[in-house]
Amino acid sequence: MADGTAPPRFFLSSLDPGVGKTTALVHFVKALLRSEQHEGVAVLLCLSRLEEITRLVEDMGLNEADFAVLSSDEGMNGLSTTPPREARVLFTTHAMVKSRCKGRQFRTAEAFHFQGEVRSVPIWDEEMLPGEVVSLDTDQLASLRDPLRLSHPSLAGLIEGLESDLRAAGCGGSIAWPKVEEATGVTLFAAQRGLEPRHASYLDALYALSGRDVLLRKPHNAKTVISALDTRDAIPDDLAPVVVLDASGRVRETYAQWQRTTGKLVRLPSAKKSYRNLVVHVMDNASGKTAWNSNAAGLALEVARKIDSKPEEEWLVVYHKGANGGRIPEQIKGLLDTNPDRVRFLNWGKHQGTNDYRHIRNVILAGLINYRQTDYEMMARYYGGISSDQEAPKALISEIEAGEHRHHVLQALCRASVRQGSGAECGPCNAYIIAPKRSRVRSLLRKTFPGCEVRSWSPVKQKAPTGQVAKAIEIVKARFSENPDSPFMLLDLRDALGITDISNFKRRIREHKAFKSALEQMGVEEVTIGKGANKNALEMTWKGVALVEGPD
Repeated sequence: MADGTAPPRFFLSSLDPGVGKTTALVHFVKALLRSEQHEGVAVLLCLSRLEEITRLVEDMGLNEADFAVLSSDEGMNGLSTTPPREARVLFTTHAMVKSRCKGRQFRTAEAFHFQGEVRSVPIWDEEMLPGEVVSLDTDQLASLRDPLRLSHPSLAGLIEGLESDLRAAGCGGSIAWPKVEEATGVTLFAAQRGLEPRHASYLDALYALSGRDVLLRKPHNAKTVISALDTRDAIPDDLAPVVVLDASGRVRETYAQWQRTTGKLVRLPSAKKSYRNLVVHVMDNASGKTAWNSNAAGLALEVARKIDSKPEEEWLVVYHKGANGGRIPEQIKGLLDTNPDRVRFLNWGKHQGTNDYRHIRNVILAGLINYRQTDYEMMARYYGGISSDQEAPKALISEIEAGEHRHHVLQALCRASVRQGSGAECGPCNAYIIAPKRSRVRSLLRKTFPGCEVRSWSPVKQKAPTGQVAKAIEIVKARFSENPDSPFMLLDLRDALGITDISNFKRRIREHKAFKSALEQMGVEEVTIGKGANKNALEMTWKGVALVEGPD
């Protein structure tokens, strides 16, 4: 690419984490900047996380005159005063490239140019998805009516008509989407002006579907909502030639289909890595956001017990950020009998591109990422080259889904010590995954991590609480059933149990796992009432699923 002889292809390096993709990148940039034959050659580094820039600048030994940053973060842009178009090395983000190139060719995005010319060496770090799903449902359409009714009545009227058309058509077929700007005389830019971000994103989808035959589907568990679905290019073809550095290229079906249907993807030579030092323990249990919303106490207790089994070691827990009000880390730490400061938490969505946890040898995936089934179908259609008037093969949709699971599990586990080791072998690591049987995670693990050992992780059978603990649970349950809106003083609970010794009450009741688990499931927490520093009351701070009899 630096010599100008590479064909316009997407070159994929899918070396596993820890084998040396980033090291090769660092040394390439150093060598390029030293090369007298390549003085006018410039690099564009497209990253998924801004946090990586500071480390790469240091590792590459870049002077301020060598580089610039183009992002939406002014603080990060301020790392260098060199204008982006004058810097040999320009750091930017995936999102910035997609935003600046939406609906246009890469060569026209002058913000990424070097001295008026397209940069010769674009490098894309982490996943590249050239297509994206465009989705808009009837509820989202309905939410646009009021914000647009006064400013753009023609657009509001078109939206109202589309709602009716979608509901009349039902799901399973397709519908011809109107050319929105032509029908209303309103541009997307004008329509989005002054709207809150979510409404602006809905409008973006509305206009993106213009003039297309879009598929109609009913989202899972939805009774009245109908979604209009299609795909669009997210990355322009003329970004090529470009090098893509993505370990998931080995396991993700999107790349295989992209290569097969277009011929534009070229796989670079790879290297095998052994995962014989990785032991993965799998618990067959529902663990998505819905499961965490309904059974947070039980799942958190299992995770806490596993962490307590190695009280002197560090742990990393990957979890669903939006589940159960975002309280999963606090729930788990609250159930620990050992030091919670040795446990680190990383939510799904932040599980790629960071090396901060590579020293940790114990990692728990407290659930897996699941997309909507319609998303898997649309990905299969885009990468498989299947038009809206053709049936998408179920086998292909299944392979796309499996590839996405493998991708996320690979990335998440490789935040921990799995990514360490000699290069040919991974570092020693114990992983624990909670996932339902239908995820097929056991078979996926063996394909994703060749040579790893897969074991079962059995949930601990909990004995029904007895004695004073059972009585305490019943008292709390009755109290909040009658009066859920006011706190229950711990002193009153202690008096009701006839326990006079405070330390005995704390040890036998408040710190008992069965009692803490029951409070979790009831949505009850210990709080501080008054001016004191210590927690002295119970309070219902969120709506629990049920006021339970006790742990199962």
